[in-house]
Amino acid sequence: MTLKKRRIRGLTLVIAGAMLLGGCSGQASQEEIVEVLEETNVAKTDSVQAEPIIEQEVTKPLAEIYAEIQKGVELYSPMEFDDEFLMNYYGIDASLLEEYVFSMSEDAASAETIVVMKAKSSSDVESLSASLQVVVDEKRNEMENYLPEQFAIVEKAEVETKDNYIWLVISENEDTIKKIIEDGLK
Repeated sequence: MTLKKRRIRGLTLVIAGAMLLGGCSGQASQEEIVEVLEETNVAKTDSVQAEPIIEQEVTKPLAEIYAEIQKGVELYSPMEFDDEFLMNYYGIDASLLEEYVFSMSEDAASAETIVVMKAKSSSDVESLSASLQVVVDEKRNEMENYLPEQFAIVEKAEVETKDNYIWLVISENEDTIKKIIEDGLK
């Protein structure tokens, strides 16, 4: 029910109450009825402007974004890694992260890597970005002399950030994956 309709209904109830309370004879004074009617007319003629509906951008959980990536793009033998892997291989302390997805192809002949992290604190974004740059550099070194096609894919990869989010996409489907990530982080 709109605010305008509620006002009219409320004022109608006030009129009925005034008539009942106007005395045992069931008549309200003419002044009371006129006053209530004037208020009702004001309520009818007042234009109540609805507040504009503002679409709030909602950031999706990273697991949901990754699930959308898996549905939208065929990943090459993806394998997700845990806190221990992050720390042991890339020096990334998972306690600095609110959430993350770290996926790499388990096939050594593929450079495909998808990492999306949300830092708990904006002060950690720079160091986390540097850690992901290490991932790029290592992949580049692994592929440079052995797999030129994969090396070319790694060469295009960039660590990106937005607010407390940091991500890295190394994939033939980089553009599609990045779009899914960016859409999910609105």
